[in-house]
Amino acid sequence: MRVHLSIALLLGVTSSAFAQTSEVRLKPDTTQQTIAGSAGCWPVTSRDQVVVHLDDGPARKGTLLCMGPEEIMLTGSGTLPLGKIQKIEKPRDGILDGMLKGAAVGLVIVALCAGECEAEYVLRGTLGYAAIGGAIDALQGNNKTIYQRQAGAAVAWRVRF
Repeated sequence: MRVHLSIALLLGVTSSAFAQTSEVRLKPDTTQQTIAGSAGCWPVTSRDQVVVHLDDGPARKGTLLCMGPEEIMLTGSGTLPLGKIQKIEKPRDGILDGMLKGAAVGLVIVALCAGECEAEYVLRGTLGYAAIGGAIDALQGNNKTIYQRQAGAAVAWRVRF
């Protein structure tokens, strides 16, 4: 019974872990209001942190407020021209939340045992599920590229085996 319950809980956790994708979508401004200092800048629906890689200087972090055909607006950096931006990406999250979700599965099993399980097995199970949750979260690769400038024309040779 415990084996079947453990397998069902593990399958339930892993199937929902792969459904954690979030997209950044551009929403056109239908009310004809624009953010101050921008011409044709559409608000972005996601409020996650992004990393903006520029041609010159260090990468900048902030929340992407709006994105238009010629510029973006980033919190803390103001308006940045799109011609100087190499890439905008959403950084991946750490594996700590996956480990906590896995440990929670182990603690649910403790609750279902109602004090009949030995402490050693409970600790091993909780640590095992935490490791599985961390491994699943590490393998997911949640970093998303929102924008990447197209490279110019180039000549290259490729050799495949």
